[in-house]
Amino acid sequence: MKLKYMIYMSTALLTTGCNDAFLERAPQSLNDQTFWSTANDLKTYANGFYGLIPAGVSNLDDTNSDTQVPNSINTFLWGQYTVPTEGGAWSQSNWSTIRNLNYFMTHYQNAQGTEAEINTYVGEIRFFRALLYFDKIKTLGDVPWLDKDLNVDSEELYGPKTARNEVAKKIIEDLDFAIRWLPEAGSEEANRLNKDIARHVKARICLHEGTYYKYHTELKYTSEADGLLQQAVEASNALIISGKYEIYNTGHPESDYHNLFTMDDKSNLKEAILYIDYIEDKRMHNMSHGTLEANAGFSKDFVDCILYDDGLPKGVTTQPTTDNTIAEEMAGRDPRFSQLIKNDAYLTDEEKEKANYDDNYVDKFHLTGYHTIKGYIPDLPSGYYVEFTDGIAYRYAETLLINAEAKAELKTLTQDDLDNTINELRDRAGMPHLKIEVGFTDPNWPDYGYTLSPILQEIRRERRVELAGEGFRFDDLRRWKAGHLLDNVMTYVGKKLSNGKYAIVYPNYTNDDLSYQEGKSRKWDDKMYLYPIATGELQRNPQLLPQNPGW
Repeated sequence: MKLKYMIYMSTALLTTGCNDAFLERAPQSLNDQTFWSTANDLKTYANGFYGLIPAGVSNLDDTNSDTQVPNSINTFLWGQYTVPTEGGAWSQSNWSTIRNLNYFMTHYQNAQGTEAEINTYVGEIRFFRALLYFDKIKTLGDVPWLDKDLNVDSEELYGPKTARNEVAKKIIEDLDFAIRWLPEAGSEEANRLNKDIARHVKARICLHEGTYYKYHTELKYTSEADGLLQQAVEASNALIISGKYEIYNTGHPESDYHNLFTMDDKSNLKEAILYIDYIEDKRMHNMSHGTLEANAGFSKDFVDCILYDDGLPKGVTTQPTTDNTIAEEMAGRDPRFSQLIKNDAYLTDEEKEKANYDDNYVDKFHLTGYHTIKGYIPDLPSGYYVEFTDGIAYRYAETLLINAEAKAELKTLTQDDLDNTINELRDRAGMPHLKIEVGFTDPNWPDYGYTLSPILQEIRRERRVELAGEGFRFDDLRRWKAGHLLDNVMTYVGKKLSNGKYAIVYPNYTNDDLSYQEGKSRKWDDKMYLYPIATGELQRNPQLLPQNPGW
């Protein structure tokens, strides 16, 4: 299914996109006496929220994690974030979009049309509300659940927070409604949502909350974890058994993963549950060029986690594991390595000469030496926002990863399940299959602070590699209660240099021996699993107290 992302709203409403100009315009500017009369009015109103769907061109969205390293310190991860007086994650604009969605919910009932016609657009609105509320509970934990539009006199503006698990139930109710009433995939009107998109998002949310409740035992929601994980299984199973989706695989493991992201036209790509149709001179993006001067790159920790082509990790394989150059590191590795990280095949002669590539490819634009090439097209014309390769908002590979992880958490995973999920991804990469009995113990498996089965360790590794740069990793660390993994210095340094030391991205914070500069450190604090509420909001509404833990 595609989404053109063109401006196609009525001028009576607003242009697409999630921006402050959009959020500040009140829906009351509509003529409520005449507007809410037909199903087409509902459709027109719903158009305004399609900008909430991911743009589908992510390759540098894990710089807030242990996978990628930004050029400057992330103040939140380095303990320098202070509680805002106003705004932050609780800003007015963050709530305004929910208010505009709820405005629909309190005005649509007078529209004329069949139940199916009306509820198609109610399903769209409730899908978008689910997206926004999921972001809120990930960021803030307990938040007020609001399901109608409010005004300055509404008592609900000064009401208490709703427990996170109760908000999650409301989110799932919204998605279940969307799944019931949205069209089947393939029968929807062009550029609109369908049932499978809602199923995929439901599977994502249920996995997230199910694992969050399982590992964050302080919340006392552990008893709800399995039920959520089972819902993740059921929602992802529906996509798998439909036969509509498949992993892009032409039998060229050396290039298929990379080509998935660089192919121009994704309209027939079965791995795309929802693709985004970019169009030359109408809507363009910067996915490839954005990597050229991003001042960011993959971390040494991420590179070391990538398997060798015998299916074994660095700490177990009998293959050479030297890392003096990228070429040495890349030799004999999972082919996704060479399709994720810039190497000889993607360097111009000028770059090779400038960087003495084989010895020390690190410069001011690629501070870790591990420069992402996900979505990178070397022969694009110069300039910014000149690209129109289609994006992927929701990818079937994630569906398979959700399914495998949820079943492993429930201890129902079988070899057949692995072959239908993880091993579909391994097949594309030309990698050995993952076995239910893993067959090795990796001395470098992350220490999560709790016992984890070998199969879950490997499923988590597969997820990290397959989805690298797409913005999932920080959420994964939070739901697994694994923020302390960010304390590892190798999560913010880069490749080994010709002098035997590592590329240090933050020289004012880290010494050559990888120790901290005096008075500066990166130490995870469990309060960082959530962001704080602005103090001004707490003063205006004491019922929002207490502040999020630790803040």
